[in-house]
Amino acid sequence: MAEMDKNVSGIDLAYQLLKERKADIYFRDLLTEVLTAKKVAPYLMTQAMAELHTQVNMDSRFSFKGKGYWGLTEWIPVTRTTGRVEEVSSAVLEEVVEIRRTKLQEVQQLDEIDTGFQGDNDEPVQHD
Repeated sequence: MAEMDKNVSGIDLAYQLLKERKADIYFRDLLTEVLTAKKVAPYLMTQAMAELHTQVNMDSRFSFKGKGYWGLTEWIPVTRTTGRVEEVSSAVLEEVVEIRRTKLQEVQQLDEIDTGFQGDNDEPVQHD
């Protein structure tokens, strides 16, 4: 994996990893690699893995491929019918993205357990 910016969130790091690999990855391998790169303490790994898995599920950039494998939505070919490309209006797409963002924020706010896992807007957590 390329050099990691310390301010990159776990979900963005997962996206970058998939983008670099250009192939579907088994979810546990994806999550473990991201959390290892973020240097999550071993005793926090289970909770951080659950958080990141929830984020991947709710982020529209990721697509479940089956049997535990995840890829990127942008890799899914556009469906064609009767010679025309079916397109979703940008307003509908924006609405779906906003709904997913809101749900993701709600999930992140519900989790008050300090895992040391850094989200998009969190400051790094230091443990003594």
